[in-house]
Amino acid sequence: MPSRRRNVPGAALGSRAIGGSRPNQHAATQPGPLRRDSPFGATRILIDGRNVQRALERGSTPGSMPTATLVARLRAAFSPPTEVELILDGHAGPTPTGRIAPSFSVVFGRGVSADHVIAERVVEAFRALGPVDSDNVLVVSDDREVRAQALRNGCRVQGTAWLAGHLAARAGAAIARGTSIGQGRPPRPPRTPRDPSSRDRSSR
Repeated sequence: MPSRRRNVPGAALGSRAIGGSRPNQHAATQPGPLRRDSPFGATRILIDGRNVQRALERGSTPGSMPTATLVARLRAAFSPPTEVELILDGHAGPTPTGRIAPSFSVVFGRGVSADHVIAERVVEAFRALGPVDSDNVLVVSDDREVRAQALRNGCRVQGTAWLAGHLAARAGAAIARGTSIGQGRPPRPPRTPRDPSSRDRSSR
């Protein structure tokens, strides 16, 4: 079976607009130099925002995870050198956009779907990085077309279950760190007040 890295960019999701002369209104923030020490096997992660948001709400009331909460959880779960881009349908409203933290960006489609924006990103990655290094890009989505487009362009893919597991692990680690004080020492027991009368007796 031939390696997927040798496949050329697909002509499916979003690629017709990429080949046109219309300027790209969703230009990506340029990631830093490629690094091999990412814990995810990729140096850049593209997250299908609404897809992930719905998955994390599963079993709860729809709308129970506001966009601001999703952004906050993802920011806490990733850190440099991994470059993370959260891509969402719709318009920003009160949600901050652009690079809102080191190595973390938020992009809204503003009239085009997040699927289309992700398709632009993976084709650009293939063209910029080539068929070998394009697997430094990881796409997180359960959408079949988004995943297929990413694979055609040599990118890695993971589902929302993988991301939910990573978020839970990071949250659990944060809670564990919060149970200690200082340099990992257990909290000191409260002091028992001394009986004033005992001081009087000792001074005699």
